[in-house]
Amino acid sequence: MSDRFDMATLSRLRLKQLALVVSLSETRNLHASARALNLSQPGATKLLQEVERILGVELFRRGSKGMEPSAFGTEAARHARTVLTEIDRLTNQMSAMARGELGSVRMGAVMEAVPGVLTEVFNNLLQSGKGPLINLTISTSDHLVEALTEGELDLALGRPVEHIDMGNIRFEPLWAEELSIVAAATHPLVEAASLSLEHLLDYDWILQPRPSPMRTSIELTFARAGLALPNNRLETSSMLMTVNLVNRSNRLAVLPRSVARFYIKAGLVTELGVELDGYMGRYGLLIPNMDEPDPNVEALVRYIQTVVG
Repeated sequence: MSDRFDMATLSRLRLKQLALVVSLSETRNLHASARALNLSQPGATKLLQEVERILGVELFRRGSKGMEPSAFGTEAARHARTVLTEIDRLTNQMSAMARGELGSVRMGAVMEAVPGVLTEVFNNLLQSGKGPLINLTISTSDHLVEALTEGELDLALGRPVEHIDMGNIRFEPLWAEELSIVAAATHPLVEAASLSLEHLLDYDWILQPRPSPMRTSIELTFARAGLALPNNRLETSSMLMTVNLVNRSNRLAVLPRSVARFYIKAGLVTELGVELDGYMGRYGLLIPNMDEPDPNVEALVRYIQTVVG
């Protein structure tokens, strides 16, 4: 097994050196990083010189804005962060096993998965009393993919992201998400006999920021109909904020249909009978490719696939 590793390099690298590289990539300030790691500034300088000598490249340059990472520094920080994250996970897993637990899985998910898939999955898991501890993070797909790449998550439920390198992440599709145009239950358009896109232009909208899939679908729908984009004075990715504002006004918005149904059942919004041209694409499991897959992660993957299937 040891012939897979560069033991000469490993014997010289120290975890505190890696921690300094990660900290400097974030603070861009040697004094601040030294203080955060409980080092003297000369000690931090020495550690940086050591790791640069070991790797044979310059990781940081002193500039007007502080310690600017070189291309080598940016890449080194990414790998160092992954190493430190895995070591932290190792110690947590050992502690859990020592307590008789089955370990943990760090899972991320998009908000769209919460009302349906995730609620069903976790409700069943909690009732069974089996399986690992799951640490759940809710975020957008781009942030989830970045966290998977950095080794901060073991698994995510979301969408592939075009502008981020996903070469080391496999995608297991689960379902296609449709979109709904929503309004308050008291909105004047709710009682309309028939609706078209033109009717919707008389009202302000709350839109997702570009380049979100929902924003793209809205823009394509109106463009194909030869209509201008609706007026909007607020852009937000927060669905809770969107629903609260729609509920208290005559504004309109677009939500993933699974999320819309949840809020419709709660009586906060209603769906208008105007269809959008597109949908948000396929949602599924985003799983880092590992030489030695974590059995807890793989078991959770199979369980989610069974629930959705």
